[in-house]
Amino acid sequence: MNKILALDLGEKRIGLALSDALLMFAHPLKTLEWRGFKTFLKDLKEIISENNVSTVVVGMPYTMKGTYSKKTEETAKISNKLKENLDIEVVEADERLTTKMAEQALHASGRKPGKERDRIDQIAAVFILQSYLDGLKP
Repeated sequence: MNKILALDLGEKRIGLALSDALLMFAHPLKTLEWRGFKTFLKDLKEIISENNVSTVVVGMPYTMKGTYSKKTEETAKISNKLKENLDIEVVEADERLTTKMAEQALHASGRKPGKERDRIDQIAAVFILQSYLDGLKP
């Protein structure tokens, strides 16, 4: 069965989360270092192939009012490039507050969020993906 991959795009890192085969639960996968679009695309294609991914969900950093910011525009450009270069569905999902939620989750587990930036990016991707998966359910 196909899975869904979520991306939490940042300036330095990209957090990844992967669904289970039943499309019920999101799990942290890994964090990629941003080394340019070509390298990112190559790495992403490998991950898609290895994990039987049918859809990529890109977290869109809207403002709290739901409008575009400079970061939203940059993310939309990357999402559009992915749509042009991948042979699978690429969709956008609201990612407002997911990084804050990830930091709170780490803090609640007794860990220091400031020392685990890559883990925060993965957990933020989990929140993006879980919200998307929940929206698929009737």
